[in-house]
Amino acid sequence: MITNIRNLYKILSESRTAAERRATLAVLGDSPAADEIAAVLGAQRSVRGAEVVICVLGPGESTPSGVEPVLTVSIGSGPGDVVLAGTTEQDIREDLIPRLLDEVDEDYLLPLGRAYESLRRPVCEKIVRNNARQNAVIGALPIPGADMPVMTANQARMVLSIAAVYGEELSLERARELVGVVAAGFGLRALSRQLVKFIPFGGWAAAAAIAYSGTLAMGRASILYFERGKEMPGEEEMERIRAQAEEEARRYGGGR
Repeated sequence: MITNIRNLYKILSESRTAAERRATLAVLGDSPAADEIAAVLGAQRSVRGAEVVICVLGPGESTPSGVEPVLTVSIGSGPGDVVLAGTTEQDIREDLIPRLLDEVDEDYLLPLGRAYESLRRPVCEKIVRNNARQNAVIGALPIPGADMPVMTANQARMVLSIAAVYGEELSLERARELVGVVAAGFGLRALSRQLVKFIPFGGWAAAAAIAYSGTLAMGRASILYFERGKEMPGEEEMERIRAQAEEEARRYGGGR
């Protein structure tokens, strides 16, 4: 019990530190496209004070001297890291934001999501997928029971990170409450993960798939919970979340 509380306090401290880190996003460039991208993202147009910079390059333009952008963008064609077909909100959300989150330092994910509404759900989805991949690796370990403390810590960290992105104040009492809900809701999945390890053929792969899908489902349910002002998804909705997560786990396992 004491060890669990110490682990939770450590995870809480890490989540608080990440939430307190500053992340200001800037979009540079002289073209109207830069204005449009900045408006969708909610980013500033000056590099001053910005930790994360995107440069929008027009024909024949290059990155300004002294600026180190995390990403360069061109519209239609050009030398940018990302070439957008246009600057509609759909173009930016589907083609620019995922690439931005792939390129940015992982330490900036949580503070970017916390600071910019346009990045909130994409950042949370990125956090969930990162944790799902980590737990799939851990779940495949051929030692029944050895994965549980690490996986539980990862899941707790994931839920607290999502809470922080949505502006939840992180306290030890609140953290224990959230982790308690997570543990209760996924106890049966934890048990099934242990059971499949005794299957001689394919058991470890099955354990990895269960760990992956369970973490995806847990994370996405947490996103909806905070998006809706702490309203739990209904049973039918949770079943859809689980089914989608299991389908993604099958595809993930097939590509390993």
